[in-house]
Parts: sequence; C-alpha cells; structure tokens
Amino acid sequence: MRDRIQAVLRQLSQTPELEARWLHTLSLMEFIGARKISRTVADRHPTLEVLGHLADETRHAFAFKRLSAEVAGAEITTFLCPEAAGRYFQALDHELATWATSFTGAPDVYLHYLLTTTAIERRAMVLYPLYKAASRQPAVREELGRVVTEEQSHRRTIEDACVERLTAVGATLDAALALEERLFAAFIGELEATVARESGAPAAFVPAPGEDVAARSPQG
Repeated sequence: MRDRIQAVLRQLSQTPELEARWLHTLSLMEFIGARKISRTVADRHPTLEVLGHLADETRHAFAFKRLSAEVAGAEITTFLCPEAAGRYFQALDHELATWATSFTGAPDVYLHYLLTTTAIERRAMVLYPLYKAASRQPAVREELGRVVTEEQSHRRTIEDACVERLTAVGATLDAALALEERLFAAFIGELEATVARESGAPAAFVPAPGEDVAARSPQG
C-alpha cells in the first residue's frame, strides 16, 4: 500500500493542475472530518480536547484549499475523486461504528469518534509525509510539515483513549485498522485510475506480493 500511495502522489505532483485538484480533495476530506466532529461529539459545547481537534481539522481544510488556489493560480471548484473520498469517509464511519457496537452492545458515540479519528490519523501519518516528499511546491511541503506536527500533537492522546475503551470491551485496534486499510485501498485504486487517465501515463500501481493485477485493472 505504501508503495502505491508514494507512486500515485509522485505522478500527480508532476502536473500542477492535478496537484491543485488533489490539494482541493485533501481540503474536502479535512472538512468532512471537521463536519463529522461538529455533528457528533461537538454538537454541544465540547471538551478542550475535542474543540482543539475540531479547530485543527478546520484549519487544515482551509490551508489545503488556500494551497490549491495558490498552485492553480486561482480558487478552483474541481477535485480528484471526490465521490471516492466521500465513500471512504462514510464507509469508514459506518463500518467502524457497526464493528464497535458488536462489542459494546449499544452505540457509543464517543468510542466511534475515537475509533474513526485514530484510523484516520494513522492514515495521515503515512499519507502526508509521503506527499511532502513527492510535492515540488515549497509552500505545500512547508504546510504539510505543520499539519503533521499538529496531527501528532493530539493523535497519541486520542489513540490511547481509544485503546483503553476497546480493551474494556475485549476488542483490539488491529481489526479496525485492517478495515480502514481495505477502504483506503479502494480510494487509492480510484485515484490511481483517475491520475493515469488524466495525466496520460500508465497507472501508478505497484502490486503487492501475490496480488492479482488482472483483477484490479481498470475496466474499459
């Protein structure tokens, strides 16, 4: 998975128009995350921890949108795979909640928040450093460094709280992370196909050992 992410990020970073749309997609994803926080654990005046997390996600959405406009030369309205990004978030939120409820016996909104946040922050800690290495834009690399620092500042606290609650009901984080891996792989597959099609280059797909390449080939 890491090799696939790295390859497609390098490929899209070669074309400013594609990179601008990618940044706009990252802004959308951060905004979706902020909106989910505000509609669940922050529907009433939240704790400092939750409010800080909401502020970070909102700032990241703004920063990536500003960078997309900077790279494009003007504010844009287009994305890369926005439907796939939305499906990833919706499916992750729903499937993690269903999985957690199978252990708790009843919905636990705060645990669902902790689970989704932990899975997404883990993903960000892979995605953003790889993108920082791939981008040719100094402003993008600088901002990604700040975003990673901010994500790390609250990731450990949230993850520790998540593990503690899971342990109390006899569950571990591994299954949740495997679920996220599967869903993100589907998003990356769509991103690979879109970037390949719009850049006119072969799909930046590096197969995992034993993976059926034919099964993943884009259908005409």
